[in-house]
Amino acid sequence: MKAWRLHDKEQLTLDELPVQTVGENCVKIKTLASGISTTDVLMYQGKMSLSSAPLIIGRQCVGMVTEVGEGVTGLQRGDRVAADPFVCCTTCAQCKAEKHNECERMLCRGVGDDGFMSDFSVLPADMLYVLPERIKDNDAVFIEHIALCINAVSKLNLEKGEHLVIVGASALGLILAQVAIYYQAVPVLVDTDAAALSLAEELGVYYTVNSVETDPMKKIFTITGGKMAEAVAYINLAHMAFGRSLDYAAKGGRVALVGWSDVADDLSGEFGAILNKQLTVLGVNNGARTFPSAINLLATRTIDVSRLVSHEVAFADVEKSVREHAENMSRFMKAVVKP
Repeated sequence: MKAWRLHDKEQLTLDELPVQTVGENCVKIKTLASGISTTDVLMYQGKMSLSSAPLIIGRQCVGMVTEVGEGVTGLQRGDRVAADPFVCCTTCAQCKAEKHNECERMLCRGVGDDGFMSDFSVLPADMLYVLPERIKDNDAVFIEHIALCINAVSKLNLEKGEHLVIVGASALGLILAQVAIYYQAVPVLVDTDAAALSLAEELGVYYTVNSVETDPMKKIFTITGGKMAEAVAYINLAHMAFGRSLDYAAKGGRVALVGWSDVADDLSGEFGAILNKQLTVLGVNNGARTFPSAINLLATRTIDVSRLVSHEVAFADVEKSVREHAENMSRFMKAVVKP
């Protein structure tokens, strides 16, 4: 078994590891595609601490089942699957209340435990979801993103016809805008990147705001008929002031900080609007147990992620690609690794 393991800051190596045995209720999968994540890059840079070292990186994985352990049902050899990286404890109060995305002891593969950047992985069967044939491997890498966005829309209690200002036109922001449209809300995407905003328009996002060329406050005021937005989603690493995004919300509005834990920029700006407008502010950092819904949106082509892959990376070139990401993250939308 070969795996990319991070030993320390800027020490990412391709290691030969012992073959893993397939235990009860587990399966072995051969990796077909995986994604290079922001968490991978930040841990490589030393901006995120390693939970343990060495650590196999990689949070997103599409694979094919090659071996099935005892007690496994619903999976068989040859099945193509997506892996949910979030492992819920099942015993805390939130898990018992079926609120798995609020698990008190949630573990994320690729961050808190070994991830998927390997040629083979042995995983519990209950973290794998069978993929329909019509979903391509590269597209399936984004299922975790879609699941997170579904959770964000749910947490925001987004209703039909409401405006959702999304600050940050990253892959996550572009997907969230499409999910909002599916729920019949009206997304308004704010960013400084003209190319990303142009792509958003091609993906069906009617309202985009380039904050370099236009005053977002005035544009959002006009779009919303003067009432501002009922909901605002600030995407982690949006490289725009979080405090400023609070101004886009209507009085009594809801604001979500959306992304993966430990990867937020310093949240700069004035936060007085939280009190002045009596805003509800919440965090959304995972899409645990939302994979079936995400797969359905992808299979029905409700969500289009086909243009979000900036480039493909050979398995042997993972360290080079992670290093290039670290040197200039703005160049990359999403890199997909093909073993």
